[in-house]
Amino acid sequence: MLRLPLVLALASVAAAANATTAPEAESYAGLNAALSIVGLLYLFLGLAIVCDDYLVPAIETLCEKLKIPEEAAGASFLAFGSAAPEILLNAVATAEGQLESMESSLSAIQGSAIIAFALIPALCALVSPSSLAVSWGPMARDSLVYIISLGALVYTMRDSNVTAWDSALLCIIYLVYLLLIFVPIWMRARHPSEDDEAHNFVMPTGKDAHMIDQALHPHHALLPTTYGTANVAAPEEAVENGNCCLELTRQIVDVLSRPYRILFAFTLPECNADSPSRGYYPLTLVLSIVYVALFSAGALYLTRLLSAALHLSTTVAGVTLLALGAQIPDAIASVALARAGHADAAVCNAIGSQVINVTLGSGLPWLLYNWFHGAIALPFQDETVLWKWLAAIIFAYLALNFRGVLCACCTKSKGFFIGLSPRDGIALLVAYAVCNAYLVWTL
Repeated sequence: MLRLPLVLALASVAAAANATTAPEAESYAGLNAALSIVGLLYLFLGLAIVCDDYLVPAIETLCEKLKIPEEAAGASFLAFGSAAPEILLNAVATAEGQLESMESSLSAIQGSAIIAFALIPALCALVSPSSLAVSWGPMARDSLVYIISLGALVYTMRDSNVTAWDSALLCIIYLVYLLLIFVPIWMRARHPSEDDEAHNFVMPTGKDAHMIDQALHPHHALLPTTYGTANVAAPEEAVENGNCCLELTRQIVDVLSRPYRILFAFTLPECNADSPSRGYYPLTLVLSIVYVALFSAGALYLTRLLSAALHLSTTVAGVTLLALGAQIPDAIASVALARAGHADAAVCNAIGSQVINVTLGSGLPWLLYNWFHGAIALPFQDETVLWKWLAAIIFAYLALNFRGVLCACCTKSKGFFIGLSPRDGIALLVAYAVCNAYLVWTL
């Protein structure tokens, strides 16, 4: 008879414990989510600094030593530096062998493409000193190769089984892409002249050497002023008031980035044009990639914690968090190049990095995994929705760029403009916002 009251008492205590631990678990989940977000933002800051101040200048030095033209540098070496986070992120996820990590990294690659075709060109068009006029050849080449690469990725994942031949196909597309870039350069007659030197990539010097500082301190106003030339104090006062928030943001970022800058200053040689350690750019290149790999592994782990805390799917976490964080160096580099007047390098840098993400970033880690462990079982469900939205974003991007050609054909005018205007940039921003809202709502 004593067992029944004892059992009831134990049951009541257990129920009370569950009732008290449930809110505590929810509170801990919220705390874990907040800490994960803060950690991700801080890792992304370090990722942007190491890519901005060390990885990209090392690659720029390599391009300058090899005398690579601007469009080739933007689509190959600079694009590799911008795509390093996604490449190493997928490499780390593949090395772990966990399905959730692979799905997150694959979704991050697709989300990076949405950013590269919508958000980054929009920002470049808005901050460019004039309309973002680009050469149609490099842009059409990179866009066409990316469409082919995306089709190869869809073909690879058609049966949710990635084999060695599928991975090798993606790597072969990247090799063909490199041939399309460098064969015309090798076949081009090399006649030293001022025009030929103007197409070579030139590194920024002085305070423009850091792309973060150049992005936060524009040399050109976003909107033209309406003040007269006689009143000089009014524009200066307006600019000072308008840049107050921007200066405060820069100071906060500067304080938060000091631990990173101290660490990198003692471990990575600088490769800027006026740096005495510029000759050590190969060492900087290798060590920067190591840092990017470490930051990518940390971002992948924190994203997994955040997804579990907020009950997010791996696809949503990859498209929003990982993709946006990995594209920070790419966005900074493209915006800085657009402000400096290198429109072709800015566009080729953004789109060329996506070709590398799909081909080399996916194919090479998968090929190494296939070599040691066999085929990869990687089912896809939500990726079809991503591919449809990505196709719509690419169509809108190409239609806005070649709108001038269509208008010239209809009106039979001789001159036409290929590129993006500020209004086109606003349209791409709206398309990017709608796309992300739909993906977060449905996935």
